[in-house]
Amino acid sequence: MPVYKPREKNVIQEILHDHFKSFEENYDTQYSEKYGKYRIIRIKEAVERFIECGDYAKGVAIIKCTNPECGYWFFRPFSCKSWYLCPSCNQKRLLLFSEHLSENLLLKLPHRQFVFTLPKLLRPYCKYDRNLFEEVSKIIFSIINEYYNGAAQISVKTGAIISHQTYGDMLRFNPHWHCIILEGGIDEKDSFYHSILTRSLFCKSKYNDITG
Repeated sequence: MPVYKPREKNVIQEILHDHFKSFEENYDTQYSEKYGKYRIIRIKEAVERFIECGDYAKGVAIIKCTNPECGYWFFRPFSCKSWYLCPSCNQKRLLLFSEHLSENLLLKLPHRQFVFTLPKLLRPYCKYDRNLFEEVSKIIFSIINEYYNGAAQISVKTGAIISHQTYGDMLRFNPHWHCIILEGGIDEKDSFYHSILTRSLFCKSKYNDITG
């Protein structure tokens, strides 16, 4: 039978465990004006989950080998499954998400990565109104889709995955959008119009012929 061995907290967990309470108490007076009054609610949720990440006392799963000749089993503590804050969970989620995109979501067609940002004068609006991230995402998609329709001179539908981030060098607030965009569009007859964006060139081929 496996022996219970509590996992030691990593350095980041120890820092947050010892000092986050002070940060939370002083948030309204020292940080809310710069980062937004209600962001502390989301920050607190993420920190509390991260501090408990890998803690056997917060719940475990039993993993057992199905080979009857082996039968080995062990405890696996629950993870926080957080983005960004937790180094371990963030890396796992990135890998799983990338695998999901590659195998289940993205078409077997050419794609291209774009990054969109805002002038510095407009960035503070996103800091205090988080709904703007969704609106800008819609604008980005509409611009690309309208460009494809105009270049192909026919109504086509394209696809895009758009994700926003709010930081840049030295963790300055820098809202920007990372996009994986289909290089072209598909018409009602499943013909794929491939756009070489840098050359404004379109070529037509059957979607089914490309995807196999």
